[in-house]
Amino acid sequence: MQETAEKIFEILQDYHCDSPETDHRMSIEHIIEWANQFGDDAKFVLTELLYFLPQIYISKSRAIELLEKRLVELQAFYKYSSMQEFINNTHFIDTQKPEKSQNEILSILKEILDKRYGVNYNLLIDQPKKHYIYFDDVLATGGTIYKDLKNWFSESTNLDDILSKQKTIAISLFCYHKLGFDNIEWGLMKAFDDRIKNFLLLRSDYVIENQLKPKWIAEKQKLNCIYPIEKQPKEILEYLASLEGENTSIAPFRPATLPIKEIFFSSPDSRVRFENIVLEKGLELIKKIKKADPDPRKRPLGDTVRSHRTLGTGTLFFTWRNISNTCPVIFWWDVPGHEWIPLFCLRNRGNN
Repeated sequence: MQETAEKIFEILQDYHCDSPETDHRMSIEHIIEWANQFGDDAKFVLTELLYFLPQIYISKSRAIELLEKRLVELQAFYKYSSMQEFINNTHFIDTQKPEKSQNEILSILKEILDKRYGVNYNLLIDQPKKHYIYFDDVLATGGTIYKDLKNWFSESTNLDDILSKQKTIAISLFCYHKLGFDNIEWGLMKAFDDRIKNFLLLRSDYVIENQLKPKWIAEKQKLNCIYPIEKQPKEILEYLASLEGENTSIAPFRPATLPIKEIFFSSPDSRVRFENIVLEKGLELIKKIKKADPDPRKRPLGDTVRSHRTLGTGTLFFTWRNISNTCPVIFWWDVPGHEWIPLFCLRNRGNN
C-alpha cells in the first residue's frame, strides 16, 4: 500500500499548493491515513483510485498549459491574426466571488497574456468588445453557471446582440458533466430563446458522460463517474426512498449492463465494488448530520440538485485548487465530531 500511496502522491502533491493554511496537507502519510478508514478495503480503494486518477486530476502546471492552449484555440476560432488583436475584442466574464475558482483562473489567464504575449488585459477592459467568455473549472449540476449566464443574457442588449451575431458567447471549462450542460442549455432556451443553443460555444478538456436517456446515447456513455447499480443494501434503498426530491427523471442507478465497455475503472467488477464502498461509507457520513434542517442537496455521492431524488452527482474530477462538493463525500467530508479525515481538504466552503 505504501508504494501505491507514493504514486498517488506524485499526482496530487500540488493540491492546495497556493493554500498554506490547509488543515490536511497532502502527503504519503495523509493518503494512507485516509485509506485506512476503509478497513479491509483500504488497499483496493487506493489501487483503484490510482488507476483512474491520472485521467481526472488537473495540476496547476497542467492548468496553465490548458488555459494557454484554450486562448490559442479561441484566437484561431474567431480568426484573429494575433493574440493582441483577439484580446482587444474579448471580455472575460467575471461574476463569481473573489475566493471562487473563476477568479483564480482569470488571474492565471492574465498572467499568461502578460508573460507570453505582452498583453495587459486590465488596460483593455473599457474597450468595446465582441467576444464574451465564461471561464470556470468544473460544470457539474450547472447551477452556478446557469445563474450567471441567465443574469448576463438579461443585462442590457446582450441577448439581442448574441442572436444578431454582434456579440459571441463561449464557455471554457476544464471539465463538464454532459447531463449538467444539457440542463443549462435547456434552461437558457426556455428562459430566453430556443436559438440560444446555436450560439452557445462550449470548450472543455474533459467530459463526464453520465446521460442515461435516450438508450442510444446511454449505450455510448463512458459513465466516468460514480453511478452505482440498483442492487444495494436495504439501508441504501430506504435512504433513497426517504428523499423528498420530486424530480424522478434522473435515474438514481445505472443499468448493470452499462457502460457497454469498461474503460474508466480497471474492470466491471472493480467498478461495482468501488462504487458500493464509496456509497455505503458516504451514507454513514451523511447519517452523522444532527442538524434539524440538513441541507437537502447533500447526498452520499456529493451535492446535487435538491429536487433530484438521487444519491448524489458522483463527480470524479479534481484540480489543484479545490474539490467540487459534487464529488462523493468520502473525498472531502471534514466535520468536527464525525471522525472522518478527507483526502482533499476544502477551501471556502462549509460541509453540512
